[in-house]
Amino acid sequence: MIKKIFLSLILAAAFVFAADPITIEGRLTEIPGKMPSNDLYSYVYVFKYKVSKVVSGKLDAKEVLVGVYNPLIARGKVKDKMADKAKGNVGEFKAKSKHTLKIVPLEGNWDGAVEDEYFDDESPRYLAIEVNE
Repeated sequence: MIKKIFLSLILAAAFVFAADPITIEGRLTEIPGKMPSNDLYSYVYVFKYKVSKVVSGKLDAKEVLVGVYNPLIARGKVKDKMADKAKGNVGEFKAKSKHTLKIVPLEGNWDGAVEDEYFDDESPRYLAIEVNE
């Protein structure tokens, strides 16, 4: 029984890591609260995006909650172990900006601190692994 549960967990984790990213076009609708400075700790900050188009993959939501790793650092300038999950060309995240994002489920792809002001929203969270203007 324990072996079956353990195997199921491993297979589920493998599916999360192997899942192809979803690519969307969207507008950053709001930046809740204040982002902590990057010298305190590494974190993912959750933004809300209005989805205008799903470019690839499957996503049925009109709005999506997307975590961005250390968003005060320009995409493509991250030099630590998360560099492969912080690609793109966005220099600064500003409300109302249009972006093209590659997203994967946050759970299973990030295990550090998450700054998430949407505590009343039970929607799934995603991690942006690439954000372009």
